[in-house]
Amino acid sequence: MMVPLTSSDPHRLGRYWLVGRLGAGGQGVVYEAYGERGERVAIKVPRSEGAQARARLAKEASAAQRVASFCTAKVIEAQVEVAPLYIVSEYVAGLSLRQVVAESGPYEGDRLRRL
Repeated sequence: MMVPLTSSDPHRLGRYWLVGRLGAGGQGVVYEAYGERGERVAIKVPRSEGAQARARLAKEASAAQRVASFCTAKVIEAQVEVAPLYIVSEYVAGLSLRQVVAESGPYEGDRLRRL
């Protein structure tokens, strides 16, 4: 579920306009955004921008690009060398894992392996 941007959130990253927050945690924030042609995307922005954050984000982007497209959201672009750091991926509509678990309980057995 998207929530409004806060006063400290950017309104644009690269060629993408941010419209709201999809989630936030200890490592960063994920935004819903739109590209110049109207394509809906998700953008992950880490909380820090130091060398360690750059390395972690580059590793994450590289790993996601090696995974089969039916297993994860496709990485569209990654800015991992200069600030602001971010990964742009295709937007996948659906409930969050937290919402699914709240509604139907924890994943177990085959259901967990498929996840």
